[in-house]
Amino acid sequence: MLPASLFHQTAFAGHGKASDTICDALRKAILADTLHAGQTLPQSELATGFGVSIIPVREALKHLEAEGLVTFQPNRGAMVMRLDAADILEYSHIRALLEEQAARDAVANLTRVDLAHIEDAYEAFVEGTRNPDTTRPSGALNRAFHNAIYAAARKPRLLAMIDDLHNRLDRYIRGHLVLEGRKTITDAEHLAILKACRARDADLAARLTREHILDAANISVDVFRRKNSLEQAG
Repeated sequence: MLPASLFHQTAFAGHGKASDTICDALRKAILADTLHAGQTLPQSELATGFGVSIIPVREALKHLEAEGLVTFQPNRGAMVMRLDAADILEYSHIRALLEEQAARDAVANLTRVDLAHIEDAYEAFVEGTRNPDTTRPSGALNRAFHNAIYAAARKPRLLAMIDDLHNRLDRYIRGHLVLEGRKTITDAEHLAILKACRARDADLAARLTREHILDAANISVDVFRRKNSLEQAG
């Protein structure tokens, strides 16, 4: 049974394709972990819940399959993509390489306006994560900080590839955030990256970005493995 909130929070506009609206709703639910990894997505139930025919539902699921968020299994139909630890680490290493390059290119071309945007994003992250009542979750604030840096690279295709990997990985690499003391470490790493931007040190910003991503990924995979072990033991 799919969560009722998936349908209640979805409004179809008077314009645009129904499949796009359904795709957006499913993507948000998957990234928010409202729809869990491995959960089946029956097309008939989705069509009934959204009040549409099967056709836009199938189109939406196919689009999400291309994004790596949904997979089609023989005799089971569509389901939310499930990654294992090896998948997470491989994607994380690819992401680290891409973001390392984006950071290097960005800092090498940084303008005063770019740096001001980065400073604003950093302050928003610090303030937002300090205040648990913020309307923006820490993950979104974290991405806004990093994306403010990468935007200065002015390489839209590179940024699109980074966003694609982030969407595939995000729900798996939040595990490090729940560990005691991890926020302090993350704050310090962000500040070090910001200082490298201020100093226009492209190589340092790139190295710190790569280390920041891989450290978080390795810790999150450890959390992921422990959680899976407990679930299997239970």
